[in-house]
Formats: sequence, C-alpha cells, structure tokens
Amino acid sequence: MYYQAKELNFYDAYEPYISSYTMNIHYNKHYKKYLDNLNELLKKYNYDYTKEQLVFNIDLFPLAERGNILFNLGGVLNHELYFSILGSGELSSSLSDKINEDFGDFNSFQEEFIRQANLLVGSGYTFLVLNNNNQLEIINVPNQDTPYSYGLIPLMNIDLWEHAYYLDYQNRKDEYINNFFSIVNFSEVSNNYEKAKTIQKNL
Repeated sequence: MYYQAKELNFYDAYEPYISSYTMNIHYNKHYKKYLDNLNELLKKYNYDYTKEQLVFNIDLFPLAERGNILFNLGGVLNHELYFSILGSGELSSSLSDKINEDFGDFNSFQEEFIRQANLLVGSGYTFLVLNNNNQLEIINVPNQDTPYSYGLIPLMNIDLWEHAYYLDYQNRKDEYINNFFSIVNFSEVSNNYEKAKTIQKNL
C-alpha cells in the first residue's frame, strides 16, 4: 500500500489568522515530507492497513524501525487531522451535549483547550480526544506522538510546532492559539466524534 496525500487546495482560506504562505509551506514542505518518509520506510513491507490501523499493528514491524515509522506516521496523522478541521462549521447537537456534559459548557471547553495549549512546552499538539470511558479529554502530546498510541481517539487538534505559526506570529504563540477557534470547522469535529464512538466500541 502507498499512502496518498490528503489534498489541501485553498491555502488562503484561513487568512488573516494563518497566511497562505504559512499554509503552503506547512502542507507542501512539512506534511508531505512526513508522508514521503513514511512511504519510504514501509515500501519493503507487505501490509494492508489504514494509517490508524498501522498504529495498532506497529509490533509487527522490526523493533529497530518502529520509532521512525511511528514518528512519521504521527506526523501524517496529526497534520491530516489539523488540516481537516480548519474552516467553518457548526457543532452538532450530539457533540454540543457531550461538551456540556464533560466540560460544563462550550466556553469552559474553549478556555481549557486554550489553557492546555499554552502549557505545552516545546513542539507538539493539543488534542480533544474521546477516551475509553466515552469521555472527552483535552491532552497535550509531544513531538509527533499520536493519541491512538494511548487508546484515545482524536477529534481535533492544534499544531504547536513552530512551523505552524512562527512566520505569522513570531513569538506570539498565545495569539495564534487564541485565534485558532476562529477557524475551526466544528461540523467536521462533530463528524469525527460520531466516528470515534464507533471506533472506541471496537478497541
């Protein structure tokens, strides 16, 4: 199997919060490099897994290669989620109810997500995930770790590697984090929640 890139055609769709220049470099130089690296690492193996399934079957690969595979796989999965949830769209009633149940209300959820993102040290991501108790959690992961490795299903994330924001915000990471909620497609996040409930039942 050869993994194909998820297309991102509208680099200027997120301005003024993220410039088309940043999006172009982020997608073509960073995301695609992880994808190319992953395909190169896997080309000698016979497998038929989705990228998500590959995480759960990593022990089938030689121990010496698992770290590189997981790092690049995480880079692909994390970027594809990030790009997919950018845009505009409304929360479903189902996810809205769940956010109210687990965080109190949407504003409390947003404040906690922003707070956690500002706590992350170095490179990584802040995620909204569904855990194995069917609860929503906000977690930070370093580098290119994926929540799937911990049995958690990611619904949305913010990329906190410097390449995601530094050209636009320089050292004002907090401003990038605050602006993030202006360009989240919560319709897509809601779709991810519905899929996650099904996935979690089968783990």
